[in-house]
Amino acid sequence: MKSANYIFKYLLITAVISSCQNYNPQSANLVFKNGFIYTVDSLKSTAEAVAIRNGKFIYVGDDKGVEGFIGDKTKVIDLEKKLVLPGFIDAHCHPISSYRYFFELNLYDIKSIQEIQNAIKEYLKSHPDAEYIKGRGWSDTDFPITGPDKKIIDEIVKDIPVSFTSDGGHSIWVNSKTLELAGITESTINPDGGVIERYANTNEPSGTLRENASDLVSKVFPDYTVNDMMKGLEKYQDMALSFGITTVHDAYLDAGSNETDAFRNLENDGKLKIRFRASLYIDPEKGVEQINLLNDERIKNKGDLFQTNSAKIFIDGVVEGSTAYLKESYKHITDSRGELLWDLEKLNEICSELDKNKYQIHVHAIGDAATSVTLNSFRFAENQNGKRDTRNSITHLQLVDPPDIDQFKEMGIIAIPQPYWFIKDDYYYNIQVPFLGQKRADAEYPMKSFFDSGVVVASSSDYPVTIPCNPLKAIQIGITRSDLNTTDSGEILWPEERVTLGQMIRSFTINGAYANFLEDETGSIEVGKMADLIVLDKNLFVIPVTTINEAKVLLTLFEGKEVFVDSTFNLSDN
Repeated sequence: MKSANYIFKYLLITAVISSCQNYNPQSANLVFKNGFIYTVDSLKSTAEAVAIRNGKFIYVGDDKGVEGFIGDKTKVIDLEKKLVLPGFIDAHCHPISSYRYFFELNLYDIKSIQEIQNAIKEYLKSHPDAEYIKGRGWSDTDFPITGPDKKIIDEIVKDIPVSFTSDGGHSIWVNSKTLELAGITESTINPDGGVIERYANTNEPSGTLRENASDLVSKVFPDYTVNDMMKGLEKYQDMALSFGITTVHDAYLDAGSNETDAFRNLENDGKLKIRFRASLYIDPEKGVEQINLLNDERIKNKGDLFQTNSAKIFIDGVVEGSTAYLKESYKHITDSRGELLWDLEKLNEICSELDKNKYQIHVHAIGDAATSVTLNSFRFAENQNGKRDTRNSITHLQLVDPPDIDQFKEMGIIAIPQPYWFIKDDYYYNIQVPFLGQKRADAEYPMKSFFDSGVVVASSSDYPVTIPCNPLKAIQIGITRSDLNTTDSGEILWPEERVTLGQMIRSFTINGAYANFLEDETGSIEVGKMADLIVLDKNLFVIPVTTINEAKVLLTLFEGKEVFVDSTFNLSDN
């Protein structure tokens, strides 16, 4: 009996010792090896392997070194030399609009009046009890300067209100019933910062409402519910993750609304698979008292994945609506320089108070005058409150006065362009050249100048203005500044502003992280950072630049979790 107990104890001790010998205190949950890993660190390093534990990178280096992080339970993936990048970051977009894109009438890429009318008929067939119709996606390039006519919709729908937002999001097209319910007639005056398009001879509203005039019909339609928005956000996440996007800045949410509730609910339910930062809208018709509502909202949104630390200001409109604020008159309306949406004194006051309350300020500026006005207000706030690391940003930047670029660098302001738009397309030929003149149309969307001046450039899509919001498409266009389907050198928009592959990748990774105060958490593949990475089927550094848009994301990892896997990618343990 004594001997048996001795043997049992001996076997138990031996098993424990053996177990301890096999235990690796630094073993990873997941290891990728045999890859081409472009880390986007400060040295632009490359690596062969990474090890991940508890959602973070614990090793970045060569294949030999990663062996020390492989334990009995480590999943090991052979990348077979595939390219790995940090997860992409979209620095300005509108995921909250996704319900409208995925579940309402979608007019994107529908060009003719007959096709639009057919789409409305089909929608009515599938929604016979509809009390209203909403949708999005028509293009200003397909209609006259005054926009689409209400009669086109009236021919199909007379008894219920209809509202279609333009693809750019700055105009809506409505039918006569909508105008009737909203009380908009020939005697209705244009609201500040808005335009009611009219028939030339009668002054009767023709059906297109620009900028703030869109608000005149908002009460005709019911608000989106929290569940509607959550449903749209989940669809957006699936799409964005398939493009390798792991961090996003939603550039326009209303404080105290269903919009912020939707994000919080998803985070509380464990259903957010993307890191969201967001800007809260500032109304030019209200004073500094509205910042109290922003403060209340900011306190509520302190989750790891959803925060609202930024404020959104619209300075002007858009060129296609003749509402972008320019330093020189429009070519087609020689007595107009567009719309400045703010009283300058109020703008200075609101920027100063936002800065005092430690908000980032995220500004929409299309025209060169709009950018200059914004810079002046940022300077005013800095003079009032003292210099600090604000990381304020200006987005779109279609026209920029060259001397203003140095002010971006001096004040630490981030440039947030949409490289998807750097092409000579229908907007260029049908809107920009006629509205701006050839010289200004050919000097749109600077990018290299910002990089050359040392400005942080964080790229974005402005989804759903841009669909699809695939960063690989934007990376190619940023390098070529021409449409994906052309090799004609005459079709390059401002060739001197072309940038490099490395600059484009940085603009969609570490610079986007910096723009959101997240550079210590994500944006590059470095030890201690969250394991946000993507695996591509092609190495962008060796394929022809004109084929970058054809590359495909095979795997998206968010904080170490597999959130998208292409059906062709083998994720089995090697």
